[in-house]
Amino acid sequence: MLAPAQIAFLPIDLGRWDRCPGGDALVVPLWADIRPLRGAAGLLDWRLNGRLSGLLREGRLEGAAGEKLLFFTTRVPWHRVLTIGLGPTTSFSEDAFRTSLGAVLDASRGLGVRTVGLALPGRDMDRITPERALRVLISIAEQREEQYPGTALTALTVIDVPPAIKAMTETVRAIERSLAR
Repeated sequence: MLAPAQIAFLPIDLGRWDRCPGGDALVVPLWADIRPLRGAAGLLDWRLNGRLSGLLREGRLEGAAGEKLLFFTTRVPWHRVLTIGLGPTTSFSEDAFRTSLGAVLDASRGLGVRTVGLALPGRDMDRITPERALRVLISIAEQREEQYPGTALTALTVIDVPPAIKAMTETVRAIERSLAR
């Protein structure tokens, strides 16, 4: 089970990324209809000297719903980068959020990664509130752990903007208080 204590938060800030412990994989969502890239994907693209933008221009990556691309890098503290396509912004919903999170967790399990940095799908466009996103993430992680015991993430770093991080931190505290009762 992904316990609230296993969740850390990191702002979308290269200086902070460079000082974080990193992990096995950094997961960033990509929209099919947002160019230039924004949020964590945009910052990652900048750090990678436009590698994601180049893949998009070449048609090797589109941001289509369910599309995934994995590559290795030494330019960020995570060993691998996994992009997950979200499709067009107009079709994104909580169901799409759940589906994309499930795909991220399934891919993580399949790759054997246990420490992940994750920019939550849809958060860069405020398509889901930080509090709801975190609660759904924990719920889906619990479901996956029940389905596949022993394959859960050991550490998750959620990447977002500072106001969302504040809201998610308060949500984690509320969850911890309810579990302590």
